[in-house]
Amino acid sequence: MPNRGLLVAVVLLAVLAGGIYWSNKEEEKKAGAPAADAPPKLLEIPEDQFTRIEIKRRDGAVAVVERQASGWRLTAPKTLPVDSLAVQAVVTSLALVSSEQVVDEKPADLMQYGFASPQLEVSIGRKDGKTHKLLIGADTPLGTSVYAQVAGDPRLYTVSTATRGAIDKVWQDLRDRRMLTFYDAKLRSVELNGIAFAKTGDRWAMTKPQPWRADNFAVEDLVRKLGEAKMEVVPEDEEQEFATKFAGAAPYALAKATDDQGTQQLEVRKDKEGNFYAKSTAVEGFFRLPPEAVESFAKKAEEFRDRKLFEFGFAEPSKVEVKNGETARIFEKAGPEWKSGGKKVDPGSVQQIVDKLRELAASGFAASAGGKPAAEYSITVAGKAAEKVAVSQAGEKYFASRPGDTTVYELDGKVVDELRQLAADAKTLP
Repeated sequence: MPNRGLLVAVVLLAVLAGGIYWSNKEEEKKAGAPAADAPPKLLEIPEDQFTRIEIKRRDGAVAVVERQASGWRLTAPKTLPVDSLAVQAVVTSLALVSSEQVVDEKPADLMQYGFASPQLEVSIGRKDGKTHKLLIGADTPLGTSVYAQVAGDPRLYTVSTATRGAIDKVWQDLRDRRMLTFYDAKLRSVELNGIAFAKTGDRWAMTKPQPWRADNFAVEDLVRKLGEAKMEVVPEDEEQEFATKFAGAAPYALAKATDDQGTQQLEVRKDKEGNFYAKSTAVEGFFRLPPEAVESFAKKAEEFRDRKLFEFGFAEPSKVEVKNGETARIFEKAGPEWKSGGKKVDPGSVQQIVDKLRELAASGFAASAGGKPAAEYSITVAGKAAEKVAVSQAGEKYFASRPGDTTVYELDGKVVDELRQLAADAKTLP
């Protein structure tokens, strides 16, 4: 009998547990389901189903993009490459179009809502052969929404003006608006107004007007600005005037970029009103550029020169040498420890010297050096040749030079004094 009572208790417990489980599952379903009074979705299309999008505006402007084997392409009114991000944004916006409310289940007269001449007609072609058409009518009285309808669905909806803005595009919005289309990873050389740079590995070197060391960050920023220079979106009739305006403007910048596909050239001119017009070998036509797109194109050669004396960057050195006159200190790393003259040295003291040398930069450039030797610095990174810098002093001026580098760097005397003091103060540990 006791066993029978235990069995009954187990069965009751199982039933109760099952009831709780199914109750929880039902609650999860309810939580995931839309509210009963939630406004319906106008469109819900998987993004991989999109094969064609046609946007027709009230003013007659039409833009058609089609997905081809190589990706999206503008096919009307012109056949051109597209801005893939711009097209993807339209696809994402159309993949799920939610309404704000249903205005009327079966409106008797759509004309009063702006559908006699819709603001937008967006037609969508799908991979499975289905098609959709979204119509955007007039603004609602408050101006925060617009009336909308989907072909084949009699209901009249409202959607947000933000939804309209996301899909209200002309073909110029969707085209690839870059003036230069080089491939960054394959870029071999860049030229700006006679200043030329060549890339070896991940570093840039200046080849014109002199073979000087280049500031890698400055050249990379130039490359980025060249790649991001985009034409303004303007009406076609206005764009047709740009050839004449370009011809009458003054030369401002001439840039060239060479990758594995060849060389592309961008010529920019500036008119008296401060407008910038450009033409490129990468795209046909004449265009206007916004001022922020060309602000880097007026830089001089000196602004691209590398002022840093050392190139070891964030690598950790294994040996550091600081010589001032007849006094020299050599710090060598043995495992996690730093030693000088066979004795342990406070690692924080050595790190201060390393940091100071890492940031050691010229205050300017000189035609020639002068004076007498004042200091020598050397940094060795494991597996690499030592980097060396020699410093000379002429009166109150200090000059620095690197082996194999014809550049003469001007130094602030305070930095030389700071390095001298840091080397002298490096603490020997017991």
